[in-house]
Amino acid sequence: MSFFIGIEDLAANALIEVFDGGRRFLTYREIEEYGNEVVRILNAKQEEAVLILSRNSTNDMYRDYSAFFEETEENGERGVHLKDNKSCEDLIDAFRGYLPLPLLLAFVDQRSRQVLGVVA
Repeated sequence: MSFFIGIEDLAANALIEVFDGGRRFLTYREIEEYGNEVVRILNAKQEEAVLILSRNSTNDMYRDYSAFFEETEENGERGVHLKDNKSCEDLIDAFRGYLPLPLLLAFVDQRSRQVLGVVA
């Protein structure tokens, strides 16, 4: 099976993983590194995966999921901020229920979580 992974799924799943640490913002660099690790995990299991990361797809994310995300800057780096009125449960409900199991397992794998600084 081939997976096409959009920035909205990367951002949402990365934010779910860091939410317990109190983080509501991730830089684009962090999201891309998380996505690259997810692809490596899938490839190691003989699954094909492609990240869809472009300015157009990012703009689409902010338009289509404006209730969830906004672009902000912290410490001189631009990235994705989860709006204050949204919870981790909101992200899970909106972005995890439809995922194929191999993709979900790659998103929550310890190796992909470590890229985001999540331990344990």
